[in-house]
Amino acid sequence: MFKKILIYFGYTLLFASIAAYLFFSTVLTKEHEAKQVCKSIKVSILDSADNRFVTKDEIIELLKVEGITPNESKLKHINQHFLECILNNRNAIKRTEVSYTREGVLRVDIRQRRPILRIETANGGFYMDETAYIFPLVKTYTSYVPVVSGNVPLTLVQGQRGMAKKNADWAEELKELGLYLYREEFWNSMIEQIYIDEKGILHLTPRIGEQEIIFGHLDNIDYKFKKLYVFYQEVIPAEGWEKYKTIDLQFGNQIVCKKRENKTNNNLNI
Repeated sequence: MFKKILIYFGYTLLFASIAAYLFFSTVLTKEHEAKQVCKSIKVSILDSADNRFVTKDEIIELLKVEGITPNESKLKHINQHFLECILNNRNAIKRTEVSYTREGVLRVDIRQRRPILRIETANGGFYMDETAYIFPLVKTYTSYVPVVSGNVPLTLVQGQRGMAKKNADWAEELKELGLYLYREEFWNSMIEQIYIDEKGILHLTPRIGEQEIIFGHLDNIDYKFKKLYVFYQEVIPAEGWEKYKTIDLQFGNQIVCKKRENKTNNNLNI
């Protein structure tokens, strides 16, 4: 019985000691944080190798505008959530995480939006990212992605950011085309421009050759590109890049080609 009492007392003392340690360490930590000054700012652009829409210097200048400078600002006065909201409001920033270390270093980790298409309209140019989020072009940096122009059925106002409100389904389909081009290395390097005519038909311009690729509507994307790939692998080596003026992918398992010389159609079964 006495042994059980000693064990119980020992456990009680142990838990009390742990609780006291946690309490006093928390108090000391809070006192330390209350006095801690921001000694330095460390900005990390996590995907700077892919895009350079924002720079570390720009972020530090923006923090200065908000009154945050090293060796002056106290960490307890820095509203991390507010800073994240301010930075996330910039065009090309997708997500920001603000934190600080016990040593007084304010950390700002930024991930940029990844454009897959550039859309040119009467109200200016925009990028579309992999989620179909649309944001304005950035003056200091250009991302070289396929350019969409012509009769774009999206109502975009100058400076607009966010998802398309009108014809959202079409925007989603366009995103799928952009993702396909982005993920497929061959087509990512091949397709340069996408023009939309008055009937909503897509016309693709390749970087190599002077053919007009009539893609049709935004359906059967994978199948159409597979047909076109077979054409490039089997027909172009035999006929050359300059023989055909147009390559039409709209007709089932056929590719309809128009020659330059006599405007004669060739129907190729793929």
